[in-house]
Amino acid sequence: MRMFRLYTSILFLLLLIVLNSCKEKQVDVTVDNVISFDTINVSRSFHLENDTAQPSCNLEISYIYPVSCFDEAKLDTLQQIFLGLFLDKNYEGLMPDEAFDAYAKNYIDNYKEDARIFYKEKVYEISEDASVDTYFSYYESLSNKILFNKSDLLSLQTIQTNSKGGQNSYKQVYSYVLNLETGELLSEDDIFQPGYERVLNLIFKDRLMNKNGVKTIHDLEDLGYFGIDEMMPNGNFYIDDKAVTYVFNKNEYSVLQLDEIVIPISYIDITDILKKKSPISVFFEE
Repeated sequence: MRMFRLYTSILFLLLLIVLNSCKEKQVDVTVDNVISFDTINVSRSFHLENDTAQPSCNLEISYIYPVSCFDEAKLDTLQQIFLGLFLDKNYEGLMPDEAFDAYAKNYIDNYKEDARIFYKEKVYEISEDASVDTYFSYYESLSNKILFNKSDLLSLQTIQTNSKGGQNSYKQVYSYVLNLETGELLSEDDIFQPGYERVLNLIFKDRLMNKNGVKTIHDLEDLGYFGIDEMMPNGNFYIDDKAVTYVFNKNEYSVLQLDEIVIPISYIDITDILKKKSPISVFFEE
């Protein structure tokens, strides 16, 4: 009898240890991931003929990147991912300072070549009320920001604005969700069940009409939107603890004069198409 009680007591203690261990592994969705960030700011400009009275190109970079994390062994990989999402593959393997120096040099070199063609061939027509300086000065800004950083997930966004004189300007916004546990980007197939595209298409149309206070797709077209009936998930999304938010850049489904389209969708509204076991299910499953 004593042996039975002792055995039972040992089992009970082991059970407590296991339960406590499981509790320790549970993710606290209210606490930020253990990552520290810093910012690199770069400002470069170049005037033709090194004369400040001449047209110029101007580059501004504001880059947020991780400097420490919960697992120092993963820090180098995490930094490479950040830089890879910020710039293109031509700068892989470089340190941020080196990459930005190279990017700035390419930006200035391209401007010099455009200027050479401009002055040699006069390929642009300048209106009477626009000076050469205003018309042929270039401006570009690159920046990124952290949108969400909890539950082993990190949402970030890169923003690029570019003006090449006159009305030739654009803005591009790209969103990403990084799974810190795996070191991979989250895809739509990771969080949605098959057939999600059609459901999201209906939501996109409904949200866009509500946002603009109209009742039909034709009304949206009158405002400068196009192709809305075929508006499909584009992979440009980010998540937080309440919703998944899609971003559609100018000229995807709207004219350049309109802002990018931003459509947040609460998890509560799409429970039927969300995967029950996924990296984001901790936010909507009890």
